[in-house]
Amino acid sequence: MFSRHFRVLLRKKHHVFKTFSTHFRRFLDAGFSNRYSLRVTTLLPLVILRSAECRQNDGQEVKRPGRKRTMSKVKYETCLEGRAQLYLNAMKVRWEQLHKVPGLFSYQLQKSPQSRKIPGYWGFYTELNAERSLKRRRPQTIENLNPTFKPLMFNFNKVDAREVIMTIDDAYGSPEVQMIINKSPITKYHTLICPEVKKNHVQRITREALEFCITFMRSIDDKDMRMGYNSPGALASVNHLHVHLLQMPQDLYIDQAPLDELAGGYVYRLSRRAPTEGICIVFKDNDNDEQVAEKVDQLYKLAMWMCQNNMPHNLFITQDRRPGQSGNVQVFVFARSEYCVNKDLADFNVGFCELAGYIPLPDPEKMENLTELQVLFRIRTVTGDAPKALYEKITHIVEGREQSLWDQPLTI
Repeated sequence: MFSRHFRVLLRKKHHVFKTFSTHFRRFLDAGFSNRYSLRVTTLLPLVILRSAECRQNDGQEVKRPGRKRTMSKVKYETCLEGRAQLYLNAMKVRWEQLHKVPGLFSYQLQKSPQSRKIPGYWGFYTELNAERSLKRRRPQTIENLNPTFKPLMFNFNKVDAREVIMTIDDAYGSPEVQMIINKSPITKYHTLICPEVKKNHVQRITREALEFCITFMRSIDDKDMRMGYNSPGALASVNHLHVHLLQMPQDLYIDQAPLDELAGGYVYRLSRRAPTEGICIVFKDNDNDEQVAEKVDQLYKLAMWMCQNNMPHNLFITQDRRPGQSGNVQVFVFARSEYCVNKDLADFNVGFCELAGYIPLPDPEKMENLTELQVLFRIRTVTGDAPKALYEKITHIVEGREQSLWDQPLTI
């Protein structure tokens, strides 16, 4: 009754034979009175086989296709996008080697430090790091958001040559960057990304530094690596441009915080349902070079506006861990209403780590007793009403309306 090739197919697919038989009997009962019925019956085995294959694949994880290159293979292999993973792998190996050198780090990180997920809805995470507050270099006092470089004070030109993990000077289109160990690390692989060290940039983010960090994060295959930036007045310790790179494998508060769209389909704010405030600019996996450049420009404009308005700020850069968003990179921006002049080394400070939901503490008793309400109160105190101005400004930048009420001179 079946043609020879259909019979072979059905023998190989025993699990669909019963399904085919059921459908075929229905056509027999109706009779083959025209060519249309015959054509449908002939095609039915192929439809069933294809459906069976689709059902078998339903439970399998869908692999994200690689990002489409917009440049030649030779150029890709020489630029940061093509070399970032190599740099990261080499950095990790070298960092672990240096961590074993006696006296090079201020202290040795514990392999399994005492930690605690703070009870509550939002899942803040705290970890004990008792030696950091005792042995780290005394933080500098940085007077404002537009400081001058002071060569007599500590800067990264003065570090021991052994502290320099690597110098990235062979990535086409990127600035020279030194990766320097953080002598007082918060987590494993804690490294400082220091662009153009010899140019003595103050701790005010540059467009080139932003582009380097975002491109680096978009190009590596490691969701545990995060980046953070503290401006002057927002827990910056050294007035010499640097961004932190460190390993945070935990699922943090910021990874699952709900977001509401603000502008452009890629700028969000932390939802009104969330307990803290900030914005998130999403660099999508399929963004082309022009889209990335435009978003970096907008982010840089926002940073410069915050500096001009004496608004301390923190950045947290991470690969998106939300379901279905693999390959995206999120840049969180937190504005603050309070200018922090000095760090309290023995207390709970609020920098990019804490705003993201990771809280290193020096005292085991404080770590065990810290509550979610205390964390949220401290964060809300330092951010104040500053985020409201941030929401307005980034919306104007993205929509092309540069002048907002915050930029216009006051007239009476």
